[in-house]
Amino acid sequence: MSAIKVGLVGPGTIGRVHRDAIAAVDGVSLVAVAGGTAEELTLFGASADAHFFPDAASMIGYADLDAVVIATPSGAHYAPARAALDKGLHVVVEKPLAVDLDEAIDLYRRSKSAGLVCSTMSQRRLEAQHLDIYRRLGTGVLGRPVAIEGQVYWHRSDAYYDEKPWRKLNVQGGGSLFNQGIHTLDLMLWFFGPVASVMAEATNIAGREGGSEDLCQALLTFENGARGILVTSTATPPGRPASLMLFTDQGHTAINHTDVVEWTFPDQPQPAAADASIKSGAGSQVSIGIRGHVDQWLDIRDAILHGRSSEITFRDGLEAVRVITAIYRSAEAGRRIAMSEVGDA
Repeated sequence: MSAIKVGLVGPGTIGRVHRDAIAAVDGVSLVAVAGGTAEELTLFGASADAHFFPDAASMIGYADLDAVVIATPSGAHYAPARAALDKGLHVVVEKPLAVDLDEAIDLYRRSKSAGLVCSTMSQRRLEAQHLDIYRRLGTGVLGRPVAIEGQVYWHRSDAYYDEKPWRKLNVQGGGSLFNQGIHTLDLMLWFFGPVASVMAEATNIAGREGGSEDLCQALLTFENGARGILVTSTATPPGRPASLMLFTDQGHTAINHTDVVEWTFPDQPQPAAADASIKSGAGSQVSIGIRGHVDQWLDIRDAILHGRSSEITFRDGLEAVRVITAIYRSAEAGRRIAMSEVGDA
């Protein structure tokens, strides 16, 4: 098979990460780009291999593509993803799958019936230390899950919000949970399984117009009886690396970004080390690098070539959206929300 031909929707900050990640993966080629402001297109740069289209509809309708990656603002993921699925193209959606739960459910249902590779970007799952812990949790050698805590005390300046006004809007997924904390939440769900209920608070410490929270605190009760705490913020300068603490009835581990700083499980060796090039986005969204995206694109490539599902699917993306929806509903209502109250596919 010739190189997998990819079209990119949204040549902004994260679009440039996908551009560079695709370029680093053999057998995948970026051949079309859609949308973008004049400034974004200037920063994206010209490409001898890519044709530029004014919008997603024209690119999906006329370009010769195998797959489409959606890197638009979070609230604008649904329409191009649905159009690509309807065209019979493999689809990669930058996190989150969608902001609106009904849209996320619809994309998941369409992905199931389409028989295509449909992947939501959750690249932190593919880091060596996380893969190692996940596999050992699955075998039971680390014991029974008891508690898990995720902390995302990051910082984003006023300039960050002014640069892209959608980041101020809760209806566009601009808050610290959807936009920054979702990766840590995804790891928590991956490690400990489905959530049964949530209790949460969310607030806008900086008082920016638009309603997107810059501090969110959630208590999670998992179906297996374990408990979880998640804190996300963009109002805590200068920002510190995201951290995760995981407790079982046999021991615990603490991870600061990629570094395993505590490991107390008896007779269990410390997990494999992460790639040193994986950087934290604690103080800036442009510092994350491309290593994680490269790893997920390698899996997406192999899934397309071998006719299998990707390691990270729209189902995974939907579950994160479901839990975030429950968290926001809890914060608004001031009560615990059972996941049975939240829609599912």
